[in-house]
Amino acid sequence: MGLISDSNIGSEGTHIVVQKRYLVHIVLLIAWTLWPVPNSRAGVIVPFEPTGMFDFAGTAEKAINYANAYLKRQTTAWPAGLELRLRWSSKEALDNLERQLQQAPEDFELQTALGVTLWGSSREKEAQRLFEQSVRANPSYAIGHCYLAYLGLLEHDRSAFGRHFEQAIQADPTYVPAYNNLAIFNNKIGKADAALRVLTQGIARLPNEVSFFTNQAIIHGSQENWEAAEVSLRKAVALQPSEHNRLMLGTILLKREQYERARMVFESILETNPKNVVTLAGLADSYKGQHEFARAITLIKQAIAIDPQNADLKDELRMHEEASQSWKSQERNRRP
Repeated sequence: MGLISDSNIGSEGTHIVVQKRYLVHIVLLIAWTLWPVPNSRAGVIVPFEPTGMFDFAGTAEKAINYANAYLKRQTTAWPAGLELRLRWSSKEALDNLERQLQQAPEDFELQTALGVTLWGSSREKEAQRLFEQSVRANPSYAIGHCYLAYLGLLEHDRSAFGRHFEQAIQADPTYVPAYNNLAIFNNKIGKADAALRVLTQGIARLPNEVSFFTNQAIIHGSQENWEAAEVSLRKAVALQPSEHNRLMLGTILLKREQYERARMVFESILETNPKNVVTLAGLADSYKGQHEFARAITLIKQAIAIDPQNADLKDELRMHEEASQSWKSQERNRRP
């Protein structure tokens, strides 16, 4: 492959700078991809975060662990300097990995390990060339396209981000993160219809993939289409009735002013987790929506007793008390 060079090999001080820069890059990339969809309030903030996304760091760590184990088996003498690391590997370690990869050019894990270690050593261009060569040589290498997407984003090329996730789906139509990343990306750039089409395509291929339905709900919610969001999330809950999925469902029902149905969802969560303060706050909101302020205030106080340092809960208590006073005043004014 001929990708390893002497460039960017510096002192330990340089290593530290590169490690910090690498971490900043990763944080910014992931933050941009998993941008916060407008949160919905159910007492305190309930995050509507995309799920089933490409696990950048996890995939990289897995590949590096695999490569280290592989290299130890292939290398007669294994000096400490040949250990691969996510944030800076020695030139000797990278040279050794490249030699081994030349003997196993179709090993996707080794390709990924070399690419991310080059990237982690502040050699992004070499990493990009490696992944480009790899996806040309191995058309089904979906993970390579995912890393190329992030490398494109690092160069402020958002079109490359979407394009490579499209190519990842073509490379492996069962690779779930590619659908989710492409859908969330499309929604972020104002193409909600395209985002939903991507997820519909994924559901047709993998009808029991929960993340497709939760992300559908998130996209519908970002468009204030709470009825469609409820339909999608109910499908997600049917497949995976996790506490968080049900909490999101209860929040959506509050948005739809379906207070009785929301109450039933929150109460079902509290049956198994009675100290969940977010659920207690959501249940309080459902009672407030039905003008049962005394119950709502009691629930918020119960949540505060569990988490007395939670400033959001204290704000909620104040708002519930103000709503109660306002309602009582309106009731007095309506009397003949």
